[in-house]
Amino acid sequence: MNRLLLSIFTFFSFTAFSQEDLDPFDKYGPPGSMVYTNLKDALKESKIAYRLKIDNQPIDPKLFPKIGKLDQLQVLQLNGNGFTQLPAELKDLSNLIYFACYENPITSLPKDIGNLSMLNELHLHSPNLDSLPYEIAFLGKLKELEIQNNKADTFYFPNSIGYLTNLNGILLYNTKLDTLPSSFAEFKKLKSLTITRCGIKDVPKTVAKISTLEMLILDDNKLTDLNKRVFKLKNLKYLSLRNNQLTSISENISVMQNLEVLDLRGNTFKEFDIAVLKALLPKCRILN
Repeated sequence: MNRLLLSIFTFFSFTAFSQEDLDPFDKYGPPGSMVYTNLKDALKESKIAYRLKIDNQPIDPKLFPKIGKLDQLQVLQLNGNGFTQLPAELKDLSNLIYFACYENPITSLPKDIGNLSMLNELHLHSPNLDSLPYEIAFLGKLKELEIQNNKADTFYFPNSIGYLTNLNGILLYNTKLDTLPSSFAEFKKLKSLTITRCGIKDVPKTVAKISTLEMLILDDNKLTDLNKRVFKLKNLKYLSLRNNQLTSISENISVMQNLEVLDLRGNTFKEFDIAVLKALLPKCRILN
């Protein structure tokens, strides 16, 4: 499921790369540089350790804080390592571009995470987060943020998230949202927003103010009506509303003349209503 969602996310990110090209261990770091698979070996060669991938093996808690010595590290993936807290020394990875933490139920991110000034991508799968720290705002180069299968009862963004003006894509999957802050409207480059299986009953007001959005995915939620505020997203090309509780959409959707795909599968629409939508959006492919 994680690989599938990542594929969806990258496919619609409007880049020229294939999925294989987007593998962070190919994308980042000096060409041909080694991918280290345990922390001990990487520490022995800290000056040439650019890539570190520790999958399904425990990390010595006494060794973990030394990760900050890997100051050349550009790509870091931690998967199924049995810890619940990231070391504060993570802040010392000043060259880190990509960070993924999978299947480790972390309850917070270090407050000094803002020190990772080069970070472009942050991927968190199966954390136990109720929020992100205010200091997330200092990740000025962050382009992609992904949170999947969050274990906490609710999750909310700090209002400071709006300072991440270089964000290009946000993906939230199976993460029960409290609310979205008004600062979402401050995003200047956000093209892709996915909020799937997050329990939302209405499209958040602030989403309709992200004028740069080209792709919006709201699958597997509890939407019973598509609020007219969505029609303000004049640059939207792809709108997916799969597996909600929709039975109709206002004719005002006709203003969205840049829309190329409207995915309504898994809802309850009459054939007549679909025919009307096709007439209103003649250039749009409607999936039902």
